[in-house]
Amino acid sequence: MRAAARRWKVRRQDVAPEPELLDVAGLVRRRLAGDRSDSATLALVIEGGGMRGVVSAAMAAALERAGVTECLDLVVGTSAGSVNGAAVVAGTADAMATSYAEVFAGRREYADPRRLITRAGPAVDAARIVAATDELLDLARRALARPLIRFAAVATDVATAQPVALEEHTDPAALLRALQASSTLPVVGGPPVDFRDRRWLDGGISDAVPVATARDLGATHAIVLATRPAGNVPGWGPADAMIERYLRRLNPDLASSYRARPERYAEERAAIASGLHLGVETLLLAPGPGDPVPGRMERDAEVLRQAQRAADRTATMLIDGWFARAA
Repeated sequence: MRAAARRWKVRRQDVAPEPELLDVAGLVRRRLAGDRSDSATLALVIEGGGMRGVVSAAMAAALERAGVTECLDLVVGTSAGSVNGAAVVAGTADAMATSYAEVFAGRREYADPRRLITRAGPAVDAARIVAATDELLDLARRALARPLIRFAAVATDVATAQPVALEEHTDPAALLRALQASSTLPVVGGPPVDFRDRRWLDGGISDAVPVATARDLGATHAIVLATRPAGNVPGWGPADAMIERYLRRLNPDLASSYRARPERYAEERAAIASGLHLGVETLLLAPGPGDPVPGRMERDAEVLRQAQRAADRTATMLIDGWFARAA
């Protein structure tokens, strides 16, 4: 009883409760059954992760097939998760999931580590990736044609080292620029992106799993798509030390935020998995313990296909259990 009372106290402090406070699965089941009388704001929150984004794209495609994406009020994504999120809003999540292996894997015009040495351009070209995705899926036009689902791409402001929700896009070019800002990795992605009189880098520096940003945009409930299985947190190696030094030259607070990622990520994942994070009711979709998870820079198409299939199976099984009881 005391634990339940503490949980209710947290809810009352952080979120004004509805007369009947539903968990995420209950809210989705009600909406799937055609009842939209609630006053909740349901968000889809999507983690970044470079080519690991194939996992969240496959999970988003499973949600799309089940009709769950039609229940959303808000989509918030970081880095690759922002591009996947735009695809959800556009209604093209399945094609987005397939594109990782079939379009982008092994294509040097999109990612080529040799460019770090030759300085012929960014090793991971976010601008070219976003432009190719738009051409493939008609992404920006389709997303802007569905204004009932609010969309935000999370990027890190170089001047403040804070995550910012880039939204209210008035034209396709602005939306694509926001996606590039959200996805530009430090060092390997080239210089910060200039947009709206600010400079931006990858949203994962400051907000890898942007539940906090979704809350600030009004979310009361969130389906969270993670690209790592339980217990898997960002590591730290020589490349990270190099990135930290680069960020410190831009803004010492950026370096501090990047250095704190592993601990921050572990704390956030535990809270999200508990079902309540920062006052937002959460439901986590993540790879299973035996599912293959590609690296951020994965180039092997078959590895990406295997990850896509596994994420699809895991998500479909969980969705069937959580949401398919709508009457």
